[in-house]
Amino acid sequence: MRGNKEPMFFMLHGDRKEVKVLMQRSIFIFTILLTTLILLLQPGNGAQPLSERALSKRLYQLTSPEINTLIKKVTQTYSTTTEKIAVYSNLALGTPYARDCLGEGAEGRCDKDPLIDFTRVDCLTFCEQILALAISKDYTDTLKNLQKIRYRSGAIGFTTRNHYVMADWFTHNQWLLKNVTEEHCSPLCKEMVKILDRRAFAASKGCADTKDFPPAETVGINYLPKQHLLSRASGLKGGEIMVLITTREGIFASHLGFIVKGEDGSLVFRHASSMHNKVIDEPFNKLCRRILEDQHIAGAVFLGVRNHFTIPPEQIINTPQ
Repeated sequence: MRGNKEPMFFMLHGDRKEVKVLMQRSIFIFTILLTTLILLLQPGNGAQPLSERALSKRLYQLTSPEINTLIKKVTQTYSTTTEKIAVYSNLALGTPYARDCLGEGAEGRCDKDPLIDFTRVDCLTFCEQILALAISKDYTDTLKNLQKIRYRSGAIGFTTRNHYVMADWFTHNQWLLKNVTEEHCSPLCKEMVKILDRRAFAASKGCADTKDFPPAETVGINYLPKQHLLSRASGLKGGEIMVLITTREGIFASHLGFIVKGEDGSLVFRHASSMHNKVIDEPFNKLCRRILEDQHIAGAVFLGVRNHFTIPPEQIINTPQ
């Protein structure tokens, strides 16, 4: 054994400078690989590394197969729903705005717009589609989960669609969403009561047969008055959906979008803007100043997105034509 060891010892001793250089290079390469891995897996509300490195196109420019690849990559890289919302909504910036752009597909009686469309959004369909992406493992799964978010029990139909954001959409999606308004703002909240007439709403949308809609009902909600929004901003973690509450009769929600927290702690309101005709980031403090001057906005409700949830069981769901 000694005869085998000594030649190796003298060889290493004689080439110790080369060995040292080799070890330094190996450590350098390992450091680069480890740093790259940390950047790719680094959690965060902005989630910039994946979106900047993995894609050269925006969400609305991707084909269905490309979106499928994106979903699988995001699912492998990010663990929480909040992180995924940040990634997908960031990629959706610049998506063209189109009012009432989703419907029941070609077979729909009252609304033949497609069941899913990432090339154009309004404020509600933007939130719905981003939520569906964030809880899905591929494109097919996204389509199914989107219908569960948009329709009661996922049953596609104009009468089963969650038309009213607070009374229908939030109420039937509490498996995924929770109202965190009172949790952060309880002493300052106020109640608002309105009469919701779903039959009149359906008739205004061209639905001739409204008997399947319930009669008008009185509904109440609690909201945070707009003058307190800035003072309560510190309680927002990012990932919440902010619903702007209107003073107009017959509806509660006039607009909605995501709250996103930047690396520096600043907040932005990411939403599909009819004013700018696309999905934009609007600084939260600027938004608060703007709505203080809007007599039609009373305040806001904040809906938190659950990181732990159970997707409703599969229903008989139509597929897009």
